[in-house]
Amino acid sequence: MNYLWEVVLEAKNAGMKQEDIRFCHSTNSSPYMEVSLDTLNQKDIRGIKEIEINTYYRFYSVFKEMFRPEYQEYTSLRESLTNLTLHLIAGNDVRKGMTREEYNKKMLLKDIQAGCFGEEIKHHFGLFNKTQQEVLLNGWLRSYQAGSSLTSFTDMVYAVIDNGIVYHGKDMPDEILIYTSLKNTSESEQKLSLLADIFLPIRYQVIVFYEYHFGIIGVDDTMIMDEIAMY
Repeated sequence: MNYLWEVVLEAKNAGMKQEDIRFCHSTNSSPYMEVSLDTLNQKDIRGIKEIEINTYYRFYSVFKEMFRPEYQEYTSLRESLTNLTLHLIAGNDVRKGMTREEYNKKMLLKDIQAGCFGEEIKHHFGLFNKTQQEVLLNGWLRSYQAGSSLTSFTDMVYAVIDNGIVYHGKDMPDEILIYTSLKNTSESEQKLSLLADIFLPIRYQVIVFYEYHFGIIGVDDTMIMDEIAMY
């Protein structure tokens, strides 16, 4: 569940009243997702008191002045206005149907599946589940606007790789170290290869550590015998 209108439709399917849903501005959400839930593939919203929304994802022009860091007053008023405004936007979203971004993602997915980016990208992309593919498509469209970057690559690793951690050393700025709890299989290698090909500038070299973390002096959890990778 990624978009505001999906929340409204899911609530309707669950028999919830629209007034039972309360939206709020998210202060710690992914830049690639509009709806901030506990898990990426969460569908059931019953029992959730507030649903956090990344108001800057599609509605920056509406909310850009409302949540500036220096604004500390009228918190309750701003929260109520945010909830009301998002309910109005959600209603328009449902009536409007597919957004331009949804259309662009649909076309991008169609091109991937048709092999327009090569058979390797098509195959590697298919290794991710539907929710992960949604995240990748969001990131891919953003990269068209901002260009490939280490930040985009890092965000994608954290979003779709199990326990993925990205390290960028100061001594070797073109070298990226990645730890993941995944086993070193052909599938996991292909997944990380896709992320690097799409989101990472070509000058970077990526070294991946599977299952066992490399030791970091001063961090005891990474210096356990038989649970450490050599680097």
